Amino acid sequence: MDTALLTALNVAHPRAIRKRTIVLYQGEVPRSGYFVKSGTLKVYRINRYGEEQIVGFRTRGELLPETWLFGKTSSTLYYYEALEDCELLSFDRRSFREAMDASSELRDKLFGYLINSHTSLLIQVTALNQSRAADKLALMLFYLMYRYGHEEKPGEFHIELELTHTIIGSLIGVTRETMSVELGKLRKKGIIDYGSKHFVIHRHELSRLLGDESFADVSLLEP
Repeated sequence: MDTALLTALNVAHPRAIRKRTIVLYQGEVPRSGYFVKSGTLKVYRINRYGEEQIVGFRTRGELLPETWLFGKTSSTLYYYEALEDCELLSFDRRSFREAMDASSELRDKLFGYLINSHTSLLIQVTALNQSRAADKLALMLFYLMYRYGHEEKPGEFHIELELTHTIIGSLIGVTRETMSVELGKLRKKGIIDYGSKHFVIHRHELSRLLGDESFADVSLLEP
């Protein structure tokens, strides 16, 4: 979506965001929307017990906050915090809507972007509905592969996110300790590989583990 959106948004302002900076706060009324040129933002909420619950990420080529941009909410539903140094473009919501109305190419790109987001969210919800931590993790890995993975070799998907055990545990609602155990099991089976700076998912091995034909035909789209 990069080229179409950047061309349409001729009035956009670059912003350099340092790691750990909160771009938008939960409940804040935004002054502008954002397009991610580079870097990754963590999307999360703080529940009434003061616990952080990660719901996803925004990476290169993505928009935020979508619900506000499309007029579905008057404020931001989540916190958006930079996981690393990021480059964003800020833009006026009215200009965004006018650009969308004027450009059929942009509408087509946005439609594909939203369908991709919707499909990934269905997989994410399916993961969270599982009763066992191992099943939650397996499906969450498929979600991460679909939404954020890049195929470097046939069947080998690299996730360009800083995925610590704590972050993945927060995604599915389990402790870091449980996450470490379950990730270790999957690495021994050759389903994943990870280190301090990389996280790799082997799709064919993961698909065999899932054994679920409902995901066999899911197309892995670029964001």
